[in-house]
Amino acid sequence: MWTATRQAAKDALEAFLPRAGREYASSRNYDLGPDARDNVSRLSPWIRLRLLTEKEVIDAARERHGKAADKFVQEVLWRTYWKGWLQLRPSVWRDYREAVEKLRADPPRKDEVHAACAGGTGIECFDAWAKELVDRGYLHNHSRMWFASIWVHSLRLPWELGADFFLRHLIDGDPASNTLSWRWVAGLHTRGKQYLARADNIRKYTDGRFDPDTDSLASEAVEWKDLRDHPKPRTLPDLGQVPATGRSGLLLGEDDLSSPGWSKIEGSFAGVAGFFPAAEYERLEISRRVRSFRREALANVVAAEGGPDVFEQPSKLVDWAKSRSLDRLVLAEPAVGIWDSVTPELQFRLKAGGIELRLLRNPWDEERFPLAKGGFFAFHQAVG
Repeated sequence: MWTATRQAAKDALEAFLPRAGREYASSRNYDLGPDARDNVSRLSPWIRLRLLTEKEVIDAARERHGKAADKFVQEVLWRTYWKGWLQLRPSVWRDYREAVEKLRADPPRKDEVHAACAGGTGIECFDAWAKELVDRGYLHNHSRMWFASIWVHSLRLPWELGADFFLRHLIDGDPASNTLSWRWVAGLHTRGKQYLARADNIRKYTDGRFDPDTDSLASEAVEWKDLRDHPKPRTLPDLGQVPATGRSGLLLGEDDLSSPGWSKIEGSFAGVAGFFPAAEYERLEISRRVRSFRREALANVVAAEGGPDVFEQPSKLVDWAKSRSLDRLVLAEPAVGIWDSVTPELQFRLKAGGIELRLLRNPWDEERFPLAKGGFFAFHQAVG
């Protein structure tokens, strides 16, 4: 469904734009089945990698529809909000991953977790969504909420394992959006606000495709006895400026493929390369479909910039940088998530080879992430 190229992303945006106004606002909540997705944009896999940037998508929608595009724009801004919120509170991601590792090592109710992931719970809609996720790597946003609610509140399984299931299979899986959305459904993000899937809501917004038994869905949400306050938001570190002296190369990662367009330095880059953290994707058990799409997208952008093939081993990257007599590599700052352990390792390996790794923050993030200190609607009002 998604081709890992910038041109395919632009074509998909152009095809969707006529529906990005009132039509989207009125129909977006309907999940009419995996082969009937014209009511939503399906741009998220490209936006996740910034083959399409948030700015260009929002600008295009507003230019076409004006205020009528507000609902679509809001949905795009949710992704920025979640990323900014987690970037200001990275310990939430670390705590979640630590919980996942412990739960996967000794999972409570192991058979029930396996049945849920395999689509074998007996709840027809839930089982269909579990299989669709594994088979296609995508779910309608409304179905993601229903699924998470049933997992947490009806099946009463650990939310962390449900979020991990999504992260491993969603082709648009974003650490911030995924983790924090699951926390919101569970009632951990906003106190007193859990999300409960209702039979009548599922029946209506699937147009009768599913008609779940009311008794199979929880009527009361899980109550958390050890609900902790959120960590206080940090101040984003000042990344400084790339020195104008010496030879700088551009390093591309799959987390932000828009960096050739904004990571300008005085002069020009003396080389461009890509790095894909294959070992970390393997450790996290990210699905082959997701890995292939992201690596291919990265390789396509690197090739367009005249770079070599994508490196997957730090030693190979160091050898290449030395062959170009580079003093440093410049990388778009990865968001909190998959790259958390990758960036320090690259910095260590490159430094041992006499090469500095400098991070630059995307201007979109620089302006908006600090505004994600509270709730979404305060953020939305602040960004305009």
